[in-house]
Amino acid sequence: MVKYRKLVVALVILIIVGGIIGFVKGVNAELPPDEDLLTLLQVAALVKTQYVEPVSIVSMIDKYAELGTLNAMLEEILDDKYTYYMTPYQFNEMQIQTKGAYGGIGVLIGVTEDEKVVVVDPFVNAPGYNAGLRPGDEFVTIDGKDARGMTSEEAANLLRGEPDTVVKVKLYRPKTEKEYEVELVRKTIDLPTVSGEMLVDNIGYVRISSFNKRTPEELDEKLSELEQQGLAGLIIDLRYNPGGLLDAAIDIASMFASSGPVLFVEGRNGPRQELPVNQKHVIKEYPVICLVNNMSASASEILSGFFKDRQLGLVIGQQTFGKGLVQTVYPLYGGGALSLTTQRYLTAGGVAIHGKGVTPDIEELLSEEAEKDYVPLNPERRNEDTQLKRAITEMQKILGVSRDKAA
Repeated sequence: MVKYRKLVVALVILIIVGGIIGFVKGVNAELPPDEDLLTLLQVAALVKTQYVEPVSIVSMIDKYAELGTLNAMLEEILDDKYTYYMTPYQFNEMQIQTKGAYGGIGVLIGVTEDEKVVVVDPFVNAPGYNAGLRPGDEFVTIDGKDARGMTSEEAANLLRGEPDTVVKVKLYRPKTEKEYEVELVRKTIDLPTVSGEMLVDNIGYVRISSFNKRTPEELDEKLSELEQQGLAGLIIDLRYNPGGLLDAAIDIASMFASSGPVLFVEGRNGPRQELPVNQKHVIKEYPVICLVNNMSASASEILSGFFKDRQLGLVIGQQTFGKGLVQTVYPLYGGGALSLTTQRYLTAGGVAIHGKGVTPDIEELLSEEAEKDYVPLNPERRNEDTQLKRAITEMQKILGVSRDKAA
């Protein structure tokens, strides 16, 4: 309640200030379609009261009057690429990613240079794939509306909807030079973030591609599956993982420790705060190795830093990305949202990694060719993945597997 009152007071102040500066400099003259004055004032109030560093109200609105958009203002004033305004569409896309599911037909779409909406990748066993949609097919109409010239946002909004509702589409297939029509029943489309399998010597391998609300549950299910197959040691692959929800990283870390910190956070006001394990899991007792690279960021660094600092597992690979800032997403009245840096975080050992990254226990690099081809993301090219090979070798040492058997 106190924070809400402070925000209301700040908004009132900003309305007065905004009115004055708007009168002098014409703030209201030409606003982008999704950026009305109330949105500007909300954003300015949130930055003023919640941003990790003190910011001047007058400088924000003055800069908006000069540059004309919220993101230009935020970039110029804050120099923080993690603080930005999201349009209503962008906010909806972010919510889909964090929830891990949406209602739709299950196809990745794109727009060509000549403004054709095309199928890029139909998800296997989703409605689009089952109805015969294939990469390269061009949308002619979506629910009777001409798809040519649509943006990907417009097309996605028409294709998505509540599960068990119908969307009619007409497509053109360049390979056959024929059009075809299909009626699709939307379903709940899951966006899985965990995959895995058993490797040699009962060494389990799981890849976490990002951290959303469903990730801990997906990992728990995959580990249960591997445990039934005799899991003795676990390799967690966090390479190319850009991060995601902080709570998901904490929940996963809590599977491997019964007490103690996962990370620390500190903001503009108040002392450093410990974020501990949540104590709601049966603790996994097998050894763990984390694989990381220079694209492992944010929540990936929290989790790998947790294993390293708490000496609960080895970290192998390359120095990580180095994102040690925590963002809070604030929905706005106009339907958009503000991603705002509100805290800094430190790993479980109190190490500040922003701009530095987590240093692996064992450095292992990939060849330039393997990095160029994203070899770690392709199971068919595992024989070229020197980082994974090193992780397997180190796990075999931990498990006491003889060299003869390992060969």
